[in-house]
Amino acid sequence: MLEQILTEHPEVEIVQIQFNYADYLSASVQSKKVYEVCRKFNKPILVMEPVKGGGLVNLPNEAKKMYDELSQNVSLASYAVRFAASFDGMYKVLSGMSNFEQLKDNVDYMKDFVPLNDKEMETVLKVGELLRRMGGIPCTACRYCVDGCPMNISIPDLFSCYNTKVQFQDWNAGYYYNVHTQNGHGKASDCIKCGKCEKICPQHLEIRNLLTKVSETFE
Repeated sequence: MLEQILTEHPEVEIVQIQFNYADYLSASVQSKKVYEVCRKFNKPILVMEPVKGGGLVNLPNEAKKMYDELSQNVSLASYAVRFAASFDGMYKVLSGMSNFEQLKDNVDYMKDFVPLNDKEMETVLKVGELLRRMGGIPCTACRYCVDGCPMNISIPDLFSCYNTKVQFQDWNAGYYYNVHTQNGHGKASDCIKCGKCEKICPQHLEIRNLLTKVSETFE
C-alpha cells in the first residue's frame, strides 16, 4: 500500500511510520518492510511509537537481564529510541514523555547521539524476538494457512495483532486489526470452522479456537 501511494504521489515529502524493535519483524505492523519502502523512494522518515507506548520500558525480567549484561547504568527507553535512530533516513524520532525525568533521560543520550553498536543491536533484536514469543500465539507467519481459507482470513496478521494487544496493551492493535479485515479479507468471526488451516499448520495450532479468542478481543 505504501509503495503504491509513493509511486502515485511523488510529491510526498516525508513519511511517518511506527518503528520499534518489537514491531520490526511483526507480521501486522511490518516496520522493517515499511522502512525499506521509504528508503526505496528516498523519503525521510518520522518515527512514532519508538518505545511502543511504554511497552519497551515495562519489560519482563528475562529481557531486563539481557540489557543488564550490556550496562546497568542505561535506561531501557534509551535502547528503544537509539534503535530507531540508528537507521539511515530517520529524520526525527518522536518519543512520548510523561515527566521531566524522562525528558532529561532522552536529552542525555540523544544530544551527542551514538548509534547502537553491533553488540547492542544484537541484544535489542534478541529482546524483540523474546517479546514476540511471550504471552501470545506462537505463530511463525509462514502463511500456509492463508491460501486455502475459504473466508480469506489473513490468519497470521490477526494473530500478530492479538499478540501485540495482549503483550503490550498496544492501543494501535485494534487499528491494525481493522486494516487486516478490510479489502476482502475476513474477520476472525467469519471463520466457518472447516479446519483446513489446522491440517496444514506446521505449529499444530488450534487455529479455530484461537480465532474465536481473537474475535472476542477485537470484535
